[in-house]
Amino acid sequence: MDAQRIKDDDDAIRAALTALKTTTGIPVAMYGTLISDNRVQITQWIGLRTPALQNLTLDTGAGVGGRVVSTRRAAGVSDYTRANTISHEYDKQIQDEGLHSIVAVPVIVNREIKGVLYVGVHSPVRLGDKVIEEVTMTARCLEQDLAVNIALRSNDGEGERSGAKSGRQMSGAEWEQVRSTHSKLRMLTNRVEDEELRKELEQLCEQMVSPVHVKQTTKLSARELDVLSCVALGHTNVEAAAEMGIGAETVKSYLRSVMRKLGAHTRYEAVNAARRIGALP
Repeated sequence: MDAQRIKDDDDAIRAALTALKTTTGIPVAMYGTLISDNRVQITQWIGLRTPALQNLTLDTGAGVGGRVVSTRRAAGVSDYTRANTISHEYDKQIQDEGLHSIVAVPVIVNREIKGVLYVGVHSPVRLGDKVIEEVTMTARCLEQDLAVNIALRSNDGEGERSGAKSGRQMSGAEWEQVRSTHSKLRMLTNRVEDEELRKELEQLCEQMVSPVHVKQTTKLSARELDVLSCVALGHTNVEAAAEMGIGAETVKSYLRSVMRKLGAHTRYEAVNAARRIGALP
């Protein structure tokens, strides 16, 4: 069970790092796993040029990662070795790797920090708000994947205790495929003119999120869910409008309504909030 648990979580983390690098174009993406005494160990990475940061363990409060764990908030620096907002125990390792700008975001599941998601560049450029937003969104999606893994393991454990056979657990990449399929199915439903058939397709959409459905105190309309599904696929307002056959201003109106209902400040926060209440997979 432990080996399978590690593999499932590692798959989800690896998929998140790959997606993050593809989405942002940032060359370095890393994940630090929370270990004993609230220390962080860099356990997975993409784009590192040297072994200086590979498997490095960070003390609580030290460096960017340690600060993220101690504050439970995202942190970033544009010039690591000169930054006055962090401690500098790991300047040598950073200099050996040649990193300058770094952004780190906590990954929190069931109110517990599981790790830290990083991006970094080997040049003195400032990582803007768009990059920070993308890292945050990826962290939120990873949290969902890890939470699903925990739920599936719990269900498997109950099945084993009752004599049932446990099924194979989905990897992070497979769960992302489910999300993509859900969004595309909602878009297909939107094109169906037959009301009876459209209702059947909407029921299928609801069934796809039922395994993680929780009590939903906020009611989203079908159109609002359509817009969120498009946003979850990374569509712009114009692309969502073309997909849904409505105007871009109408998409904006739906999105503003969704954000107000969910208490979200960005479109990405709205997607994550919808997933948390079970409205999206």
